Amino acid sequence: MSNIKINKKEFTELVGQEFSDQKLDEEASFLGSHWNHVEGDKWDVEVYPNRPDLLSVEGLSRAYRGFFGIDTGLEGYNVNKGDIHIEVDGSVENVRPHIGCAVVRDLDLTERMINGLIQLQEKLHETMGRRREKLAIGLHDLSAIEPPFEYKAVEAETVSFTPLEHEKEMQLGEILDEHEKGREYSWVLEDEDKYPIIVDSEDQVLSFPPIINNQLTEVHSGTTDLFIDVTGKDRDKVQKALNIIVTALAERNARIDSVKVNDERMPDLSPEEFELDPEYLREVSGLDLSKTEIINRLKKMKFGAKAGSEIKVKVPCYRADIMHQYDLIEDVIIAHRYTNIKPEIPNIDQIGDKQRIENLSKIIRDSMVGTGALEALTYLHENEKNLTSMIQKEDDGNYVKIENPLSEEYSAVRHLMFPSLLQVLKQNRHNGYPQNFFETSDVVETDDSDIGASEKRKLGYVESGSDIGFTDVRKKLQVLERDLGIEIEVKEDNKPFFRAGRSGRLILDSEEIGFIGEFSHKVLENWELEMETAGFELDLEKIREER
Repeated sequence: MSNIKINKKEFTELVGQEFSDQKLDEEASFLGSHWNHVEGDKWDVEVYPNRPDLLSVEGLSRAYRGFFGIDTGLEGYNVNKGDIHIEVDGSVENVRPHIGCAVVRDLDLTERMINGLIQLQEKLHETMGRRREKLAIGLHDLSAIEPPFEYKAVEAETVSFTPLEHEKEMQLGEILDEHEKGREYSWVLEDEDKYPIIVDSEDQVLSFPPIINNQLTEVHSGTTDLFIDVTGKDRDKVQKALNIIVTALAERNARIDSVKVNDERMPDLSPEEFELDPEYLREVSGLDLSKTEIINRLKKMKFGAKAGSEIKVKVPCYRADIMHQYDLIEDVIIAHRYTNIKPEIPNIDQIGDKQRIENLSKIIRDSMVGTGALEALTYLHENEKNLTSMIQKEDDGNYVKIENPLSEEYSAVRHLMFPSLLQVLKQNRHNGYPQNFFETSDVVETDDSDIGASEKRKLGYVESGSDIGFTDVRKKLQVLERDLGIEIEVKEDNKPFFRAGRSGRLILDSEEIGFIGEFSHKVLENWELEMETAGFELDLEKIREER
């Protein structure tokens, strides 16, 4: 959950309707938020992480206008063809390759609005941006700079500027070492030979993403025109974050101008189009709704919708959480309200119980926690590049690819636990060592079955530190063997992701159930890990529960 601070009076003015505290308390949870009164008109609002578009008073008010039937249907946003251009140099390709930009004009900013805008910026950094690693946002007073702009990567000692909240010029390296934000986020640019910057036509630095902006472009109450940049490693996330900020400002009746980024104009605020099958909705939700009723509920959630053989749905440009008709069905149910759904007891004479694999997983989780390991919870979907980086080949035929993925972050389904856990280690490089993480979760492997793949439950474990090796992870495995009442044999083996001579196959009752070893230097390099790292992985489907 992310917490934002809002002013209730400002919220009700944007919604166009007064709400009692009780009404907000009762209804807020339907939209994935919880309101907590602080004092007077000050409220803390908890927002679910899947709805980053609700991380501002403008986004909240827009959603509530639809939910309460004040202003339903798809919100239309006009983008004027602007005359500002930014050139993206090829030097950023291996550092921070993607950038999205927009100009927002005719603003009448108050201190409260500025604080809310900065709050939205920082909350997007924390959530979608994964602490600025995936994306970072720059907000600039356009009147202080001279377009056109250039986005490029430079050597640290060649550029200096005065960062926000400082009075003297600093080189990029000095900012990373001495500035508060530099020290906090320098890990994002670790091991980079060059650093990304945005400059104007007079070589004035606007921004050093993802670290800090120039004091020159600071936004204040007299600012009327903004230049917004969003940089990052994931194009889809960059564009969605840009759309969230721009449409929030559009709720203030600001004018949006496009920016030409190389040959592409941004932002693109056109809706995405999906289809929703009414029969499938009835099947998965149990709701017997007509097409008209479904469309009305979709409009309450601020979608555009039109009936056909299937319902054509237009998804707002700021909704980063809609990937499938499942997500649309969830919003139909929310608009219908869960309290209006009457649960029914199934007409069966059987007693439910946990599956064997769930009992085994519980024992394993308890055992691993007992060794001092932290449990991770990662996605089944994976970036295909991470899988190929692990197996050291383009495609071994053992994993499932996603056709037409909405994001490269979810372009495949993992068949190994290691890539997800190494990503967790990568994201925690700035924390103390040693570190050890485990996860008991599902993978999907290709096979000869009718559908060509099957789901399996696996345990993955990784440990990282200055002197971590094979023996350390073998000891953790022995604790697990004791708790399960089994004896696993290790036979020498060579996996492409382990060091030669420092790995083995794990054998139980003459059957291979996994592997163990020290990760190769190539794998450590791919995940930008400086510490020695080792781990093991087990196929839990092949382990009998002995106790």
